[in-house]
Amino acid sequence: MVEDISWEESFANSTDRKCSTDYEDTESALVVRGIIKRKYIHKAESQNRDFYYMDTGYFGNFASPGNPGGKKIWHRVVKNELQKSTLKEFPPDRWNALVKSDPRLAWRGWKKPGDKILVVIPNPKSCDFFGIDYEEWKQSTIQTIKKLTNKIVIVREKGSRSQRQHYSIYDALDDGVFATVAFNSIAAIESIAYGIPAFVSVSCAASPLAESDLTKINSPYYPDEKLIQQHCQSLAYGQFTGEEISNGTAWKILKKD
Repeated sequence: MVEDISWEESFANSTDRKCSTDYEDTESALVVRGIIKRKYIHKAESQNRDFYYMDTGYFGNFASPGNPGGKKIWHRVVKNELQKSTLKEFPPDRWNALVKSDPRLAWRGWKKPGDKILVVIPNPKSCDFFGIDYEEWKQSTIQTIKKLTNKIVIVREKGSRSQRQHYSIYDALDDGVFATVAFNSIAAIESIAYGIPAFVSVSCAASPLAESDLTKINSPYYPDEKLIQQHCQSLAYGQFTGEEISNGTAWKILKKD
Protein backbone atom coordinates (compact mmCIF):
# COMPACT_ATOMS: atom_id res chain seq x y z
CA MET A 1 0.00 0.00 0.00
CA VAL A 2 1.28 3.46 -0.88
CA GLU A 3 2.15 5.23 2.37
CA ASP A 4 -0.29 8.13 1.92
CA ILE A 5 -3.28 5.96 0.97
CA SER A 6 -5.55 4.75 3.77
CA TRP A 7 -6.61 1.11 4.13
CA GLU A 8 -10.14 2.12 3.09
CA GLU A 9 -8.89 3.76 -0.10
CA SER A 10 -6.59 0.85 -0.86
CA PHE A 11 -9.48 -1.61 -0.61
CA ALA A 12 -11.92 0.61 -2.52
CA ASN A 13 -9.39 1.07 -5.33
CA SER A 14 -9.24 -2.72 -5.79
CA THR A 15 -12.99 -3.16 -6.35
CA ASP A 16 -13.49 -1.76 -9.87
CA ARG A 17 -15.51 1.15 -8.44
CA LYS A 18 -17.97 -1.19 -6.74
CA CYS A 19 -16.94 0.38 -3.42
CA SER A 20 -16.09 3.91 -2.39
CA THR A 21 -14.88 5.87 0.61
CA ASP A 22 -17.14 8.76 -0.43
CA TYR A 23 -19.89 9.03 2.19
CA GLU A 24 -22.22 10.69 -0.35
CA ASP A 25 -21.70 8.21 -3.20
CA THR A 26 -24.78 6.06 -2.68
CA GLU A 27 -24.25 4.26 -6.00
CA SER A 28 -21.29 2.37 -4.51
CA ALA A 29 -20.86 0.34 -1.34
CA LEU A 30 -19.28 2.40 1.43
CA VAL A 31 -15.86 1.41 2.80
CA VAL A 32 -15.18 2.56 6.35
CA ARG A 33 -12.54 1.69 8.93
CA GLY A 34 -12.99 2.04 12.67
CA ILE A 35 -15.96 2.17 15.02
CA ILE A 36 -15.41 5.89 15.51
CA LYS A 37 -17.06 6.38 12.10
CA ARG A 38 -20.28 4.74 13.29
CA LYS A 39 -22.49 7.65 12.16
CA TYR A 40 -21.55 6.94 8.55
CA ILE A 41 -22.33 3.24 8.98
CA HIS A 42 -25.73 4.03 10.50
CA LYS A 43 -26.41 6.45 7.65
CA ALA A 44 -25.55 3.77 5.10
CA GLU A 45 -27.87 1.36 6.88
CA SER A 46 -30.70 3.92 6.78
CA GLN A 47 -30.13 4.30 3.02
CA ASN A 48 -30.06 0.52 2.47
CA ARG A 49 -26.53 1.06 1.19
CA ASP A 50 -24.09 -1.83 1.51
CA PHE A 51 -20.95 -1.11 3.50
CA TYR A 52 -17.65 -2.86 4.11
CA TYR A 53 -16.29 -2.40 7.59
CA MET A 54 -12.54 -2.66 8.23
CA ASP A 55 -10.75 -3.14 11.53
CA THR A 56 -8.19 -5.33 13.31
CA GLY A 57 -8.26 -8.99 12.27
CA TYR A 58 -9.61 -11.86 14.35
CA PHE A 59 -6.40 -13.86 14.75
CA GLY A 60 -2.65 -13.62 14.20
CA ASN A 61 -1.80 -10.17 15.58
CA PHE A 62 -0.18 -11.29 18.83
CA ALA A 63 3.53 -12.10 18.98
CA SER A 64 4.08 -15.61 17.64
CA PRO A 65 6.62 -17.60 15.59
CA GLY A 66 4.99 -16.26 12.42
CA ASN A 67 4.72 -12.70 13.75
CA PRO A 68 7.65 -12.21 16.18
CA GLY A 69 7.02 -8.50 16.63
CA GLY A 70 3.30 -8.92 17.28
CA LYS A 71 2.49 -6.46 14.53
CA LYS A 72 -1.05 -5.76 13.38
CA ILE A 73 -0.62 -7.61 10.09
CA TRP A 74 -4.19 -8.89 9.75
CA HIS A 75 -7.20 -6.68 9.01
CA ARG A 76 -10.79 -7.84 8.88
CA VAL A 77 -13.11 -6.69 6.13
CA VAL A 78 -16.79 -7.44 6.71
CA LYS A 79 -19.87 -6.75 4.60
CA ASN A 80 -22.77 -5.03 6.40
CA GLU A 81 -21.66 -5.82 9.96
CA LEU A 82 -18.77 -5.15 12.31
CA GLN A 83 -17.66 -8.77 12.59
CA LYS A 84 -18.39 -11.89 10.60
CA SER A 85 -21.15 -13.49 12.67
CA THR A 86 -22.62 -16.37 10.65
CA LEU A 87 -21.47 -19.92 10.05
CA LYS A 88 -20.38 -20.56 6.47
CA GLU A 89 -18.31 -23.20 4.70
CA PHE A 90 -14.79 -22.28 3.60
CA PRO A 91 -11.65 -24.30 2.79
CA PRO A 92 -9.18 -24.89 5.63
CA ASP A 93 -6.07 -23.53 3.89
CA ARG A 94 -6.02 -20.00 5.31
CA TRP A 95 -6.85 -21.20 8.81
CA ASN A 96 -4.18 -23.91 8.62
CA ALA A 97 -1.65 -21.25 7.64
CA LEU A 98 -2.62 -19.19 10.68
CA VAL A 99 -2.25 -22.20 12.97
CA LYS A 100 1.19 -22.88 11.52
CA SER A 101 2.10 -19.25 12.17
CA ASP A 102 0.78 -19.36 15.75
CA PRO A 103 0.53 -22.88 17.23
CA ARG A 104 -1.65 -21.58 20.09
CA LEU A 105 -4.52 -21.53 17.57
CA ALA A 106 -4.41 -25.31 17.13
CA TRP A 107 -7.47 -26.95 18.66
CA ARG A 108 -6.54 -29.11 21.63
CA GLY A 109 -9.98 -29.67 23.09
CA TRP A 110 -11.80 -27.88 25.90
CA LYS A 111 -9.50 -26.93 28.74
CA LYS A 112 -10.00 -28.22 32.25
CA PRO A 113 -12.56 -25.87 33.87
CA GLY A 114 -11.02 -23.22 36.09
CA ASP A 115 -12.51 -21.20 38.94
CA LYS A 116 -12.51 -17.72 37.35
CA ILE A 117 -14.82 -15.74 35.07
CA LEU A 118 -12.89 -13.40 32.79
CA VAL A 119 -14.87 -10.24 32.02
CA VAL A 120 -13.42 -8.41 29.02
CA ILE A 121 -14.31 -4.73 29.20
CA PRO A 122 -15.30 -3.31 25.79
CA ASN A 123 -14.30 -0.16 24.01
CA PRO A 124 -16.97 2.41 24.99
CA LYS A 125 -17.38 3.23 21.28
CA SER A 126 -18.54 -0.33 20.64
CA CYS A 127 -21.30 0.12 23.21
CA ASP A 128 -22.23 3.46 21.65
CA PHE A 129 -22.62 1.80 18.25
CA PHE A 130 -25.33 -0.48 19.64
CA GLY A 131 -26.94 2.26 21.75
CA ILE A 132 -25.85 0.71 25.03
CA ASP A 133 -24.43 2.68 27.95
CA TYR A 134 -20.86 1.52 28.54
CA GLU A 135 -20.75 2.08 32.31
CA GLU A 136 -24.15 0.48 32.79
CA TRP A 137 -23.09 -2.62 30.81
CA LYS A 138 -19.88 -2.91 32.81
CA GLN A 139 -21.46 -2.60 36.24
CA SER A 140 -24.56 -4.64 35.42
CA THR A 141 -22.57 -7.48 33.87
CA ILE A 142 -20.15 -7.79 36.77
CA GLN A 143 -22.93 -7.56 39.37
CA THR A 144 -25.06 -10.14 37.55
CA ILE A 145 -22.20 -12.63 37.33
CA LYS A 146 -21.40 -12.22 41.04
CA LYS A 147 -25.04 -12.94 41.91
CA LEU A 148 -25.13 -16.06 39.76
CA THR A 149 -21.85 -17.77 40.61
CA ASN A 150 -19.30 -18.18 43.37
CA LYS A 151 -16.46 -18.18 40.86
CA ILE A 152 -13.86 -15.41 41.03
CA VAL A 153 -14.54 -12.50 38.67
CA ILE A 154 -11.46 -11.17 36.90
CA VAL A 155 -11.86 -7.90 34.97
CA ARG A 156 -9.67 -7.30 31.93
CA GLU A 157 -9.67 -3.67 30.88
CA LYS A 158 -9.09 -2.77 27.24
CA GLY A 159 -5.63 -1.30 27.82
CA SER A 160 -3.19 -0.18 25.15
CA ARG A 161 -2.02 -2.48 22.40
CA SER A 162 1.46 -2.68 23.96
CA GLN A 163 -0.07 -3.69 27.29
CA ARG A 164 -2.11 -6.40 25.58
CA GLN A 165 1.01 -7.69 23.84
CA HIS A 166 2.85 -7.84 27.17
CA TYR A 167 0.00 -9.75 28.84
CA SER A 168 -1.99 -11.26 25.99
CA ILE A 169 -5.46 -12.75 26.06
CA TYR A 170 -3.79 -16.17 26.05
CA ASP A 171 -1.88 -15.30 29.22
CA ALA A 172 -5.16 -14.29 30.83
CA LEU A 173 -6.97 -17.44 29.66
CA ASP A 174 -4.21 -19.66 31.06
CA ASP A 175 -4.85 -18.27 34.54
CA GLY A 176 -7.61 -20.69 35.56
CA VAL A 177 -10.46 -19.20 33.50
CA PHE A 178 -13.75 -21.12 33.43
CA ALA A 179 -15.54 -18.84 30.94
CA THR A 180 -15.04 -15.51 29.20
CA VAL A 181 -17.70 -12.78 29.20
CA ALA A 182 -17.49 -9.97 26.64
CA PHE A 183 -19.66 -7.39 24.94
CA ASN A 184 -18.49 -8.09 21.39
CA SER A 185 -14.75 -8.30 21.86
CA ILE A 186 -12.59 -10.43 19.57
CA ALA A 187 -11.37 -11.94 22.86
CA ALA A 188 -14.57 -14.02 22.92
CA ILE A 189 -13.78 -15.92 19.72
CA GLU A 190 -10.12 -16.16 20.76
CA SER A 191 -11.31 -17.72 24.03
CA ILE A 192 -13.49 -20.31 22.33
CA ALA A 193 -10.81 -21.25 19.79
CA TYR A 194 -8.43 -21.66 22.75
CA GLY A 195 -10.78 -24.09 24.50
CA ILE A 196 -12.67 -21.86 26.94
CA PRO A 197 -16.39 -21.09 26.42
CA ALA A 198 -17.67 -17.54 26.09
CA PHE A 199 -20.67 -15.27 26.54
CA VAL A 200 -21.37 -12.21 24.38
CA SER A 201 -23.95 -9.44 24.48
CA VAL A 202 -24.44 -8.51 20.81
CA SER A 203 -23.81 -10.00 17.39
CA CYS A 204 -20.11 -10.62 16.80
CA ALA A 205 -17.59 -13.16 15.55
CA ALA A 206 -18.17 -15.39 18.58
CA SER A 207 -21.97 -15.42 18.30
CA PRO A 208 -22.40 -18.78 16.50
CA LEU A 209 -20.31 -20.49 19.17
CA ALA A 210 -21.18 -18.53 22.33
CA GLU A 211 -23.99 -18.06 24.84
CA SER A 212 -25.66 -14.72 25.49
CA ASP A 213 -27.74 -15.64 28.55
CA LEU A 214 -25.69 -14.98 31.70
CA THR A 215 -28.04 -17.12 33.80
CA LYS A 216 -26.19 -20.03 32.20
CA ILE A 217 -22.83 -18.79 33.49
CA ASN A 218 -22.29 -22.03 35.43
CA SER A 219 -23.19 -24.23 32.45
CA PRO A 220 -21.91 -22.50 29.31
CA TYR A 221 -22.26 -23.69 25.73
CA TYR A 222 -19.53 -26.02 24.50
CA PRO A 223 -19.97 -26.14 20.71
CA ASP A 224 -18.88 -29.17 18.73
CA GLU A 225 -15.29 -29.15 17.48
CA LYS A 226 -16.51 -29.30 13.87
CA LEU A 227 -18.47 -26.07 14.31
CA ILE A 228 -15.45 -24.35 15.84
CA GLN A 229 -13.25 -25.49 12.97
CA GLN A 230 -15.84 -24.41 10.39
CA HIS A 231 -16.21 -20.94 11.87
CA CYS A 232 -12.48 -20.40 12.31
CA GLN A 233 -11.96 -21.33 8.67
CA SER A 234 -14.65 -18.81 7.73
CA LEU A 235 -13.06 -16.06 9.82
CA ALA A 236 -9.68 -16.78 8.21
CA TYR A 237 -11.37 -15.98 4.90
CA GLY A 238 -12.52 -12.65 6.33
CA GLN A 239 -9.17 -11.18 7.37
CA PHE A 240 -6.35 -10.09 5.10
CA THR A 241 -2.83 -8.71 5.00
CA GLY A 242 -2.22 -5.22 3.69
CA GLU A 243 -0.89 -6.68 0.47
CA GLU A 244 -4.03 -8.78 -0.02
CA ILE A 245 -6.17 -5.69 0.51
CA SER A 246 -4.29 -3.60 -2.04
CA ASN A 247 -3.78 -6.26 -4.72
CA GLY A 248 -7.43 -7.28 -4.95
CA THR A 249 -7.25 -10.64 -3.17
CA ALA A 250 -9.56 -9.47 -0.37
CA TRP A 251 -12.15 -8.18 -2.84
CA LYS A 252 -11.96 -11.35 -4.95
CA ILE A 253 -12.78 -13.43 -1.86
CA LEU A 254 -15.39 -11.12 -0.35
CA LYS A 255 -17.49 -10.59 -3.47
CA LYS A 256 -18.08 -14.36 -3.57
CA ASP A 257 -19.14 -14.55 0.08
